[in-house]
Amino acid sequence: MDSDNLEFKEISEPEEKLDYDNLAACPHCKKPIPQDSTLCLYCGQEVSSPDKKSSWVFWTAIALVIISILIAVVIF
Repeated sequence: MDSDNLEFKEISEPEEKLDYDNLAACPHCKKPIPQDSTLCLYCGQEVSSPDKKSSWVFWTAIALVIISILIAVVIF
């Protein structure tokens, strides 16, 4: 294969700067990752945010209240 016939176009992209004030530790591997990450850049594990957990608790509580009201209406 003749390498003189292959043409490569060099693309230069600006290097992304990390905001070291906006990093958190991965709960699995403890390496620094951006706080808004959903996946760890190092170990690939899913990182749950506190907003996700509080939202789940909120909707579970709402569902339990609705179920309790429905049961109360059926019984009485």
